[in-house]
Amino acid sequence: MTTSIPSRLIAALAALFIVAAVTSAEARTTAVLIQGLTQAQVLYRSATVSLRSGRAEEAETALKALIALWDETAAATAADPPPVAARINLFAEVMEGGRARLRRAAEVLSQGRQDSALEELAPLKREWIGLRRGIGLYGLVECLEESSEAAEALMTHRRQPADLTRGETRGDIIAKAAVYRFALRRCESFAALDPAGNGEFRRQAEAIGAAIDVIDSALRLRDPALLERVLGDLKTFDTQLSQRFAG
Repeated sequence: MTTSIPSRLIAALAALFIVAAVTSAEARTTAVLIQGLTQAQVLYRSATVSLRSGRAEEAETALKALIALWDETAAATAADPPPVAARINLFAEVMEGGRARLRRAAEVLSQGRQDSALEELAPLKREWIGLRRGIGLYGLVECLEESSEAAEALMTHRRQPADLTRGETRGDIIAKAAVYRFALRRCESFAALDPAGNGEFRRQAEAIGAAIDVIDSALRLRDPALLERVLGDLKTFDTQLSQRFAG
């Protein structure tokens, strides 16, 4: 009876060691994915901002770094998929698809086709937001995506002429403008940690806030032309802010 105790203890310790090793390995691969996604968003923004500004050499440098990073991340997660991958639909396909898309972007950029490079890169923003949300990550890029969705809801009153004589129409505009303002303000705490510059974010956000204030004037004056103009400005401001800080 007594001689079986050490063997049982050894077996238990061995089992604990195996569990700890597996948990440690899972933690490493999860950390690789998190780090890869976080750095990828920064390099993606650097590449797209440079492309829109006509700085092809800077864009090429950022894109090369992004390709190397994503190759490493995709290879590591393919060899040892992190546990969170099971919660993400088509995880492996998204990772490999990103590698192919980045290479196509680099190819067309080397041919001087900057607009085509932007077109190739564009879907990656949404795909990587989906990956980050799937593993529970949330930051400035995700926050701006939500605020842009709120802005788009407000734009329905630009696409369809609003009858400002109707109280329910005015109420809907006021509500959607308030949601957009709130969604954007939520992003300020994330922008404060962003290397792109909290000051610039605040200036652009204040311009959006001022435009939202003009909406109140348009509603009070029952002026659909003024409303259409300010919604057009808001769309431009929101696009500029999103592109500058989210890529």
